[in-house]
Order: sequence, then C-alpha cells, then structure tokens
Amino acid sequence: MSHYYECKKGKAELSKSKTAPQARKAGHYPSVTTVLGIIKNEHLDDRWKPEKIVELCKEFIWDNPDMGYRDIKHLIYGTVQCPETGEEILSSEFGTRVHKRLEDYMNETKDPNMEIDAYDAYAAPFLAWLAKQGIQKEFAEHIVYDDEIRLAGSVDFIGKDPNGNYILADYKCRRCKGAKGKFYDKDCAQLAIEAWMFARMQNLDYLPSCFSICIDVDTEKHYQKEWDDIECYKGILRAKLAATIFWIDRMCEGVGQIEKRKKQILDDEIEMTVQILKDLKEIHHD
Repeated sequence: MSHYYECKKGKAELSKSKTAPQARKAGHYPSVTTVLGIIKNEHLDDRWKPEKIVELCKEFIWDNPDMGYRDIKHLIYGTVQCPETGEEILSSEFGTRVHKRLEDYMNETKDPNMEIDAYDAYAAPFLAWLAKQGIQKEFAEHIVYDDEIRLAGSVDFIGKDPNGNYILADYKCRRCKGAKGKFYDKDCAQLAIEAWMFARMQNLDYLPSCFSICIDVDTEKHYQKEWDDIECYKGILRAKLAATIFWIDRMCEGVGQIEKRKKQILDDEIEMTVQILKDLKEIHHD
C-alpha cells in the first residue's frame, strides 16, 4: 500500500492520500517505501511472486471462490503463529504488532505500568543491544522529510551513541531459516535516505550511522547490520533517482522541474562518487 505525508513548516504527518493523483492534488510527499517500491527485483517480481500466487490460488481458491487478488496477495509472505493466541496471522500483521511493542518500550516513560505482553520476547533483544552499546533513545517512529527531493519517511528508532552521535535503526521481521539475518540493498536505501533527510533537518555535518535490525520470527533472535559509508552513499543515490522517476511517472512533474532535478542528481552523483573514491583510498591505505 502506498503512503503519503503532509509536510509543512517543519512538521509532518501521515496524510489521507491513498493514490499519487490524490497526493499530487493535495501537495503531499510520497513515502520512502512507496518510492523504493518501484525498483524491480528480477527474481522476486518476475519469478518468486508469480509462482507463489499460482501456488496459493491452487491451495485456496477451490474452497474459497470469493477470494480475490488482494486476499491472495496478503498471503504471499506467509503466516506466523501469534504468541498470544497460537493462531496463524499474516506476517505483515505480526510485524506490525512487533513494531508496536518496540514503540511501546521506547515510550514507556509515558506509561510506567506497562503490562507483560506476548510480544515482549521479540522486543527484549533490541533493548539489550541498546544497553550493551550504550545507545540512548531520542525518537521513536519519527517522521523525516525533505523539500528538495519531496520525500518523507518514518524512522523506527533514532538514538545517540556514547560519543553523542546520532544512529538510525529500522526493524524487519523475517523468517531467517538458520541464516544470520536477512538484509537487502533496499533496507540500506531506506535507512540511508532517511538518515540524509534527518541530517539536513538537524543541520548535522555528518551522516548518522544506519543499522538494520532483523528479527527472526521463528527464534525471536535479533541480528544487527551496520551499513558502511559506501553502501549508504549508493543507497542515498538509489533513493533519489527512484524519487525522481516516481515524480515524473506518478506525480506528473513538469518538464522544467525535471530538468532542474536531473542537474541536481548529476551533481549529487559526482559528489558521492568522489566521496566513495576517497573512502576506498583510505581503506586501501589502512
């Protein structure tokens, strides 16, 4: 589902716009995940998803003839056992509940009498990791945006390390099947562009560190991945380019605006390439 934000005078909130035409008319910005969603994954989009849909249709449609495409689509990523009821729920719903529990803990000062919850086991490892790293919470579910690239996003967690530098973290609930976490380029792009926007909003002279937190839905284990500078540079550029394409194709941007954005992206690409080369040179010498 696409999301759009209303961003005005330093404040942002999720809007009621559900489609690009509605957002364009209201002057709302697309979300980071909505924009990155146009980037195609050859294996995922051309093979795995179609095969999964066919498989699910064979399994469910015969006994449930009223099921439509949307119903099948929700089942693509499978189900997870709810720790509260033991029932199978959609993996997306499971992820939403884990995110909510983590948010509750981040804001527990507002409710010091929190009751024990079945999803605590999925939140506890992140809290332990923060304590071990000496990271203090600054914001939870914090919306960032930028008027230059006309993009907005909600960051799961923003904190400060022992040196007083900001870090951003994003939670992903996934079935790892023995792997030490599953992390993808799109995870990096999402975090990196949000870090870039946050840095601009806070007038920082550095890009905050970006951590993806993979939560194994089967074992409750957490895996952390810090994306390095080069990965983040590429992620920022990927997100900016996707945003430009989104505005051209979905938001019907005018020719003059397109030309201006193209020049800005070219300048950004040159700047990032130079920075990447500098970093690679330092790594080589080290």
